[in-house]
Amino acid sequence: MAWFHEYTLRDGRKKSIKIEEWRTFRNEMKELGITERDIFQVQMVEKDIPNKNKRYR
Repeated sequence: MAWFHEYTLRDGRKKSIKIEEWRTFRNEMKELGITERDIFQVQMVEKDIPNKNKRYR
């Protein structure tokens, strides 16, 4: 499990990014390609991260 910032945009889309200690909100927005004007709300949510080392059959 990991914590993410989930951005709900004014057009209804949602974008999320994993919370990193060193990253600021400005850095997150730049990484996601959004501006303050695009944001309707921001939430912290806990999500499962799929294990990349796990083999699926």
